[in-house]
Amino acid sequence: MELNYGASALSPEGAAHVVNELVQLQSVIVNHVNEAATSGGKVKPDTRTAAFLKLVKNRPVYPALSGKTMEFDGAGKCVAGCAAQ
Repeated sequence: MELNYGASALSPEGAAHVVNELVQLQSVIVNHVNEAATSGGKVKPDTRTAAFLKLVKNRPVYPALSGKTMEFDGAGKCVAGCAAQ
């Protein structure tokens, strides 16, 4: 699942609730709309995206990074290009 959330859509808590309780996911790609959430390929610590990462349980979360291609198999497992945060 790619979760595309911004300041006017979902809070980190609301987005984590969707991922943890409502949708059974193997992995999550989070797209940090309207937030400079990453630097050097890593999520910045004081961002909404970082708060979301801390709240997600029992599955990897991958930040969407410009110019990076990620590949997943049919079961949602990353097979190339991913670095879980």
